Amino acid sequence: MLSNLPTRRAGFQPRKTWAGAAILTLGFLFGSSGVMAAAPPANTIIGNQASATYLDPNGASQLATSNLVQTTVQQVGSFTLDTVSSVTTTVINTKTGAAGSTVYAPHVLTNTGNGTDTFSLSIAAPASPNGFTQVQVFADVNGDGLPDSTTPLCTAVPTAACNVTAQTVAGNNGVFQFVVAYSIPGSATSSTFTSPVSATITATPTTTALYAVGNTSAADVDHVNLTTGAAFNSTKGLNVPAVPWSANSGVWPTASASGPRSAASCAATVAGASAPATGCVYTVYTLNFSNTGAAAGMFAIKDTLPAGFTYVPGSAVWSNAPGVALTDAALGDSTGIDFQASGNVVTAVVSSLGANVSQTISFVVMVNSTAAIGTSTTTNTATYNPIDAAGSTSTSPIGVTSPTNPSPFTVTGTFGIVLGSAAGSSTTAIDTSAGVPNATANDTTTLANAVAGSTVKFTQTVFNTGNSSDIVNLTAALGSFPAGTTFKFFAADGLTPLIDNNSDGVVDTGPIASGLSATIVVAATLPSPAVIPAGPFSAIVTGTSAGDSTKSETTRDTITAIVGVLVDLTNTTSGNGIAGTTSNGDVGTGPSPSPTTTNSTAAGTGTVFALFVKNNDTVANTYSLAASQTTSFPGSLPAGWTVKFVASGGTCATVATITTVAVPANGGQMQVEACVTPPASQVAVTAQFIYFQIRSTLATSTGAIAMDTKTDAVTVTIAATYSATLTPNNNGQVAPGGSVVYAHTLTNTGAQSCAGPYTVAAALPPADVSAGWTTALYIDNNGDGMIDAGDTLISGSIAGPLLASGTQKLLVKVFAPGGATAGATDTATVTVTFPAGATSCGTPSATDLSTVVTGQMRLDKLQALDTACTGLVTPVAATALVAKPGECIVYKIVATNQGAAPVTQMSINDAVPAYTSLTGATQPGTRCSSVNTTPVLVNANYASTASTVSCGPATTVQPGGSATLMFNVKVNF
Repeated sequence: MLSNLPTRRAGFQPRKTWAGAAILTLGFLFGSSGVMAAAPPANTIIGNQASATYLDPNGASQLATSNLVQTTVQQVGSFTLDTVSSVTTTVINTKTGAAGSTVYAPHVLTNTGNGTDTFSLSIAAPASPNGFTQVQVFADVNGDGLPDSTTPLCTAVPTAACNVTAQTVAGNNGVFQFVVAYSIPGSATSSTFTSPVSATITATPTTTALYAVGNTSAADVDHVNLTTGAAFNSTKGLNVPAVPWSANSGVWPTASASGPRSAASCAATVAGASAPATGCVYTVYTLNFSNTGAAAGMFAIKDTLPAGFTYVPGSAVWSNAPGVALTDAALGDSTGIDFQASGNVVTAVVSSLGANVSQTISFVVMVNSTAAIGTSTTTNTATYNPIDAAGSTSTSPIGVTSPTNPSPFTVTGTFGIVLGSAAGSSTTAIDTSAGVPNATANDTTTLANAVAGSTVKFTQTVFNTGNSSDIVNLTAALGSFPAGTTFKFFAADGLTPLIDNNSDGVVDTGPIASGLSATIVVAATLPSPAVIPAGPFSAIVTGTSAGDSTKSETTRDTITAIVGVLVDLTNTTSGNGIAGTTSNGDVGTGPSPSPTTTNSTAAGTGTVFALFVKNNDTVANTYSLAASQTTSFPGSLPAGWTVKFVASGGTCATVATITTVAVPANGGQMQVEACVTPPASQVAVTAQFIYFQIRSTLATSTGAIAMDTKTDAVTVTIAATYSATLTPNNNGQVAPGGSVVYAHTLTNTGAQSCAGPYTVAAALPPADVSAGWTTALYIDNNGDGMIDAGDTLISGSIAGPLLASGTQKLLVKVFAPGGATAGATDTATVTVTFPAGATSCGTPSATDLSTVVTGQMRLDKLQALDTACTGLVTPVAATALVAKPGECIVYKIVATNQGAAPVTQMSINDAVPAYTSLTGATQPGTRCSSVNTTPVLVNANYASTASTVSCGPATTVQPGGSATLMFNVKVNF
């Protein structure tokens, strides 16, 4: 269930908070338990993928990934009104006033649910003469127990309820603070105004369907007493009084409402508060009290400070004795006040507070070094007697039961970070000179060599040495790396890109808890210069605290040497000048900062770029073809844009697409064409950069990857109307006689509907058809990326239309012939054909490249909702779920060897998704199992950390053999 927030009226207690930013990841986000779990706001999507690693029959390391499963977090309502979450008769405030006076009763409504909601308020109270002449409600944003202005939110005169229109309150413990003002009739007597007069405050959420039974409305009570004697009211605030202090020439310390906690060496002294040493933090509390009654009376108040504060002895001053320190000893002060401070308990008795008189008592506190971040140990309420406390002393105050408002001091975190190598620690990796990494292996990561045009990866550790959770922004400076080098940051797996979690425009680690660390991978993509520079090459990686931007730390990444450029990508056979950092050439290492070639086309119409691939290596090779709108690969194209590659001489109308090109050794050169198509909805744009990249798929003579990137551009001149795309291009593995399924999405990227009927076809190369390769097409009705009973086999055309911005999920099943040999490839070109004419959405296409392996692992991931967190639910589908905070999700991952030969060293790996936790969820009885494996996997082969789970390894998995991993996570609440 959702936690209820203890309210201020019963004394402040720690709040259980819901987290802010949603961090969604696929697979492993971090390899360290230092990444904090966080509770999910409503509509957060929890998603992840599993992976399996294994060695194929040829000894090559392979990675298989599962389908993506997703769960949407449902909004769940929960709220409190003061101390209650249901309709009660609990008395929250007891106030006393004289005839004709107005008393103020503070309240707080807290939205403890996980989403924003609106709440209505109603105050029902009896009218004059037996009740009030007027009831009003005022906003109290600063929580000082008094109205913020003279403008009421509602007024009831003299009968009926005072109804406040719906107030919007943020989820995750957002609050709406308000004050109810009760006006006592001027003619009130004990016979007409029978004390206490009760008023009922009721709060109701707008969307009651989100709330549990019993929490669809909450109510509590205020009591107002009539007196002909004294009537006291008191508030508490972090503020300097109007009278001088007793020290520091009368100047009080700053009365801050927030700040860091003190260093452990600080002492709570008047001298220390007058001139705080570095790291010592003090603030000032003022107790305000007044008599709104008809006669003088003895006033008694008691304030027990929470654990986050220490009272500074000798710092208290009473407004009736400005600049004079109270003695802290019972009966030790001047006539009129009995003040005592014993440890953290402050008690005061004013012998006679006259009618219509207001006074203050102020004192200094030190924020302790042990104070918790936030307000949980630095918020409390003082208590006082609202009527004459005759007979009280500071040792024995009478009737001090009425609470003031709380006045929280927010303890802010201190921040500190250290970056180092995988071998470093928070002490060994810290820079000896600020901003200059140490030359030791703890702070410098060194690789022997790298191939020009390749991507190399460095593993680093980010330590949070502060006392608060922090996010670390990451940047990399080029240093002595060759011009054109780009850097990208990944999670610990080296595969999952890090994102900008706090939306400040800089990639970051995500939250790291105090004292913990996160592992990151820095990937440097090198250029391919015509002349290889001499090494070594070093770059500086800098981490900057998001909590305190003045805190930063560095580590160094070094490559000893770069070996030569083995492949060149140009627009012409001879190229157009040396690629570099100042021009538009494409010979040698790219990309250039300016386009080599700029083509113009209408929106929705493709344009062709000629690309020439020259192999300067001594061995023949095959190169993959890719495009991106940035220099980062794999990258993305502008929204709605597509690129397809066709053989030399092809056009945008060419059906057969290619994803690779084979080039002979020793200067061999091959031409391909790239068709770039902007969406039909694209507005006019000048020189939209498109980067093309080739990358060797086979080992080069150096044993490393060869690649080159070049810069071209497209100018869109006219916005067309009709367009559609088919994405993505897929790569997969298939066993002889087996099959593999590829998922595609057909998207209408134009402004108008794509008319039907339209057809979907998968074309195979003629030689592959002769060899026995076949395909089947399906409509993926439930969108889970797998063929199941609810999906429709496509045997004819699809009626359509495909509405603007609409999508159609499709599945392509490719069957390999039984005699296919390992390493053989097949490219299925999937094409959707819309009716011809001026309004046609064309023939969008995509490719599915299948590679034959004799040992092939298929990974399927299923999920199921386990509302009671029993671990007894067995997943049977991959369809999307909706879960509430506190409910559980059971995951089942099945890895099957669909090949014709055994595979070895197979392990299933998965991650605990963001906003969930293994803790608190009952795990399935069988977590790791297998069939036809050596050894047979059992629960002893299951392993887990706070962020990862795994099953294996299996030394051998026979054809048809499988392994299963199951685990249960609870959605944070």
